[in-house]
Parts: sequence; structure tokens; C-alpha cells
Amino acid sequence: MQKRYILGLGKINIILILMAMKTILQFMVLALVFDILTSPQAWAEVDCYGDKELVKVKCKKTLEVLGPYVDPNPSCIRAVEQSDMACICGIIKPEEEIYISIIRFLRLARTCRKPVPAPGQKCGTYTIPHPSPVPPSRSHP
Repeated sequence: MQKRYILGLGKINIILILMAMKTILQFMVLALVFDILTSPQAWAEVDCYGDKELVKVKCKKTLEVLGPYVDPNPSCIRAVEQSDMACICGIIKPEEEIYISIIRFLRLARTCRKPVPAPGQKCGTYTIPHPSPVPPSRSHP
């Protein structure tokens, strides 16, 4: 009696099909793992790139490196209020610091009462300094 195989395929063909399916499945699992590990959320990175671009556009005059400090206009203030300024600090690239003053960025955030990284941490390439100690008061005799 002759054995019947699925769809009239021989034993060798079935083995080849199963091996191909196994290879495809392995590739798909590898692609999925790669996608998960390279996504920003996999590294707990908050996506604030849109916030950064909004603040850069709306607050361009306030953040300029050269010239005197310019107080933020209402559209700049609104952009800062809806943005995660501490997160933006973490994604400012060194090449952006050519035209964005980190000192002014921090001043702008504080003016709008938005949190920034703690002293000793970075904002771009700038390390936020610890506040100066208050000198002891001298009493008069």
C-alpha cells in the first residue's frame, strides 16, 4: 500500500517546505526582536523630538547664542508650557548648540516654571552647575 502525503507531495518536499517555513519564522522573530530593541521606547526614551522642534521654531529669538537675551513672546511661552523641557535637554545635539544657547534655554524653562535636569546633570553638552553656597551673614557689633 502506498502512503499518501499532503497535496500529493513527497516526503522530501514536505521536509523542504517545513525547513523553509522554519527559516522564515526565525527571520521574522529576529526582525521583531531587532525592531523592539531599536525603538526609543525600548530604552525608556521619551519621544520629545516634536517638542524640541516646536520650541526651536517658536523661541528662536530667545534662544539665539549671539546678542542680548530677548524675553519670550506669547507663542514661545505657549510652546514651552506644552513641552517637556527636561526631556529636550537630553536630546539637544552638540551641533544644535551652535545656534541654541543652553544657558538661555535653561533660563527660558525656569521663566516658564518648567522643570529642567538637576544640578550636576547635563543639558546638551552643558553640565548644570550646583547653586553657589550662601555666604554666612556677618553680624555687626
